[in-house]
Amino acid sequence: RQFGFLKLNSPEQTKKKALVVRAIKYLERMLVQAQAEKQRRKADSTKMNPDELKDDDEDKGISIDPKTYCKLGHFHLLLEDYSKAMSAYQKFYSLKGDYWKDASFLYGQGLVYYHFNAFQ
Repeated sequence: RQFGFLKLNSPEQTKKKALVVRAIKYLERMLVQAQAEKQRRKADSTKMNPDELKDDDEDKGISIDPKTYCKLGHFHLLLEDYSKAMSAYQKFYSLKGDYWKDASFLYGQGLVYYHFNAFQ
């Protein structure tokens, strides 16, 4: 272990690594589907006339919990894919207004910053 997380590249951790890879694929697929649904609804709303648009609630759309991006960042961090972890943490940062209250986000983001020597 280094910095409190598993070294999934060792031979005895192959099952755990496969599980983390599956989790990443699932989360990424879910995010892609949600984005596609959001774009489809946006395209459909442009086809509606203005009277129907007023009745349509914006809250009915697909919403992804920002914590999903934080979890995705953690999984990428476990695989030592720091650039993808940074991307996921940045998305969480932009979506979550009170990100500073989330200790797991701060820890993961700090590890990524430490890796890139960007902690100044």
